Amino acid sequence: MSSNIAGRKRRGKGGIFSVFREQEAGLRRFLRRISPSSSDIDDITQETILRALQAEREREILQPKAYLYTIARNVVRDSLDKKSRSVIDFIEDFAPETVSSNEPLVEDQVDGRQRMLLFWEAVATLPAQCQQVFVLKKVYGYSHAEISRELGISVSTTEKHVAAGLRRCSEFLDKRSVRFGKESESTSLQG
Repeated sequence: MSSNIAGRKRRGKGGIFSVFREQEAGLRRFLRRISPSSSDIDDITQETILRALQAEREREILQPKAYLYTIARNVVRDSLDKKSRSVIDFIEDFAPETVSSNEPLVEDQVDGRQRMLLFWEAVATLPAQCQQVFVLKKVYGYSHAEISRELGISVSTTEKHVAAGLRRCSEFLDKRSVRFGKESESTSLQG
């Protein structure tokens, strides 16, 4: 127990928590730049310090400032992954008959929903990192530079993933529309 206290004295007054208090304003500015939702900043900040304090109990943290920023980036990434999975799960579980609407153009709504589901089906076929980059760009509106910082990849790699995602999704959608188009033609010819 006394060696643990001595270790904390060598690292500074309060260890990681004192570094957190010094860096809190800068950490929040950093989070505002990389987090899609400014309303989540308090939660992300709290999760960051909790993870850092837990890690400090288990081992000595040699570069506490860098460690805090790394944890914060990982918390944002975890949050984005969780939200992305929940959106995709929601869309997969989506049953058009469970939604009631007062809109007069039901055919247009159904067509729009089918196209949206088809789009998400196309996105689901992308490789993991390509899918993550593509969703951050096309769904959340991140810039290439923001995605690059967030995922720790180069801007060039980000651009390549976005281009590949667009190409692969377009090919997927083209194949599906040709198949649906042929079915529609044959049905209308028979009817």
